[in-house]
Amino acid sequence: MNYMKVILISGRTVEQGTSLEISKTSEEYSNNVAMIMMNENDMKEIGVKEGENVEVNTKFGSAVVRCKESKIDHGIAFMPYGPWVNMVIGADTQGTGMPDSKGVEAEILTTDKDVLRIANVITQIKGIK
Repeated sequence: MNYMKVILISGRTVEQGTSLEISKTSEEYSNNVAMIMMNENDMKEIGVKEGENVEVNTKFGSAVVRCKESKIDHGIAFMPYGPWVNMVIGADTQGTGMPDSKGVEAEILTTDKDVLRIANVITQIKGIK
């Protein structure tokens, strides 16, 4: 299994916003937010190709998402706002109403695991057994 450490940032994307208009439970929405963008060379370093799944681990949790090539800088990874990124960023808002969604230390690993369906992600976030 190959892995690398990155700094994870998250934010909004155009695709996330337009698919949100359809429904948060739609396949289109899941496809647009259950992913991580990485630098082409970083992807090569861990041996992952565009569209393949990776596991993102932080001190807050983990999530399996699809990998997408981006022009982002080496050592940085980007995940769109949504349920999958909520699994790997902290919930503490420090009184601001917004959790820390930038600068999270993460480890990206190649994996054979599947991306969870949105209902399963929500169940995990809520802590429902």
